[in-house]
Amino acid sequence: MITSFFYKKGGEIETNLSRARLLSALSEKGGLLWVDLEEPSEFESDSLVEIFNFHPLAVEDCMTDQSQPKLDDYDEYLFMVVHAIAMHDKGSKRELRTVELDIFIGENFVVTFHKEPLASVTQVRELVQKKTSALMGSGPGLLVHSLLDHLVDRYLPVLNEYDEKIDSLEKEMFRHTTKDFLKTLLQVKQDVFHLRRIVGPQRDTLYSLTRDSSAFIRTEHLMYFRDVYDHLFRIYGMAEAYHENLNNILQVYFSYSSFRLNEVLKHLTVLATVTMPPVIIASIYGMNFKHFPELEWALGYPFAIGLCVLSSLVTLVWMKFKKWI
Repeated sequence: MITSFFYKKGGEIETNLSRARLLSALSEKGGLLWVDLEEPSEFESDSLVEIFNFHPLAVEDCMTDQSQPKLDDYDEYLFMVVHAIAMHDKGSKRELRTVELDIFIGENFVVTFHKEPLASVTQVRELVQKKTSALMGSGPGLLVHSLLDHLVDRYLPVLNEYDEKIDSLEKEMFRHTTKDFLKTLLQVKQDVFHLRRIVGPQRDTLYSLTRDSSAFIRTEHLMYFRDVYDHLFRIYGMAEAYHENLNNILQVYFSYSSFRLNEVLKHLTVLATVTMPPVIIASIYGMNFKHFPELEWALGYPFAIGLCVLSSLVTLVWMKFKKWI
């Protein structure tokens, strides 16, 4: 699906432009064209490439799933790759999903490309029709900032959800040392690691945009991008803290599991040691010799039982004395 907007200062906003109008709008000075491709068909993608004449490498990045966040300068336009994140219900579980958003920034146009619907882009599309002049009346800078700002704002609810998950894991760690607990812990750790891999390069991409002068972003608009960069910097710090916290939880979990295993082995060792003397005594009296003095003795059986009990008690007292138990 292609959604398009064209605005020229002092005029009315145009929406859903035809192919011919897209071509003519590109040549009009003082206007701004925004074309959003959401789940585009192959025909729609090819048509857009023909209209804007984008570089094949940039187009390839659009078609490739999960490209790393980056900023490329193609002289006539900038090409930016960023990622949106969201939590989706999958059965009884919540799953982290990322969606790539590709942005082309030219002197008088912005093109966005994403293979799945994005709530942040939908919000900006609605906002553009309410605040057209503010977002599209002074070049592409404020429109791109609005896209990035809404996208990054949706990171915080996801991170807060993972914060709650980590708190829950910390509380359950000493109560549920099962395979399910370890599986959940490793899944959360993997998700947070994935978040770090996205937020880190994305933060660097915003830093490059705010540091390097560009013909397509006005100097007075750079402060808005620095604000988004600050948000990403803080989000990356949160993801780093979560990752370190999960590593600590994992280490404590393995230490606690090892402690519990040692306790079990200790009890089994005590049991085996205490029962060893009776086993030896029973083995002696179980030998098939013809002449055994105790066999004809009336107190032979009670004597053997008492000897077994006494030997076990002596062994137990000795272990207590040595503070082995």
